[in-house]
Amino acid sequence: MVNWMLGYGAKDRHIETALATFLCLSVAVWSVFYTDFLNHTPSIESVVSSDYVSDEILALFRTACAILSLITLGWIVFDPKGAPDNPLYYKDRKNHPRHSKGFTRLAAFTMWHFGLFGISFAISATCSWIHISGGDVPEWMLIASPALFATTYACAILVTFVVSYHLIGDSIKKKYNLDKLFCWYEIVMHNFNVILMGIAIILNNFEVDWRYFALPIIFGIMYIIWARIYVSIAGVYIYSFIDPRLNGAPIIHVILLSILVVSFVIVKLLELISDWNIIAGIIIITILNAMITTFKQPETDY
Repeated sequence: MVNWMLGYGAKDRHIETALATFLCLSVAVWSVFYTDFLNHTPSIESVVSSDYVSDEILALFRTACAILSLITLGWIVFDPKGAPDNPLYYKDRKNHPRHSKGFTRLAAFTMWHFGLFGISFAISATCSWIHISGGDVPEWMLIASPALFATTYACAILVTFVVSYHLIGDSIKKKYNLDKLFCWYEIVMHNFNVILMGIAIILNNFEVDWRYFALPIIFGIMYIIWARIYVSIAGVYIYSFIDPRLNGAPIIHVILLSILVVSFVIVKLLELISDWNIIAGIIIITILNAMITTFKQPETDY
């Protein structure tokens, strides 16, 4: 079944994939407008305060996370050595090695989600510093901070899960060099992403509103649209499993978007558990991170 879904048949699935994706997008956008959460302003205390650390320490933590994102993505772009990858070439529908440098390296969903990670922490850090300095935090920042946090955390869980349970194994199966997946910046984006988000959900007083569930879907579809644009520019899909021509492309797209929804539900549950009992929250977050992160490079016989 899996081999069929990831293979090509006599007919490409462009139309079916587009329709499935558009349906998911329509439901998500309708949900945003129907629930009207963008017009609900969270309390200032829920955005800039913590039950466990001072406002200043919370602000410093958020600032450090934002700077980490900037440094990591900056290194990826400006590293003169670049890095190898094995994208799917559109024309011959096969994976081939290439060496990429510069801004094209930001085309992957991993970098997109870590950019969102940086934006989320930058906005919440700004809220903290404005409040500490005695200023009035803009309403749009109060609305955006918890929404971006929930979206980022859901995307982080997806990224870490897919890397640990698909990309590493797929690379071993295809005998690709694994070194690239275990560079320091990849470890930061694939592992420290969920660790830092886990710390943040403990420290923050954010309420993860259930109505935010549509936002990870919209962000995921934005990347799908970008992937179609990128293939017209570079001629490759960075992730072969999002090629809309695959036999199971409509199903795969819906599954990936569904994983984002499940990831959001996990984030919501982590928030509820942490609010109920901080020790239980720390234990469950630690167990989750241990289950989905991969720090050690597997041994291979090639």
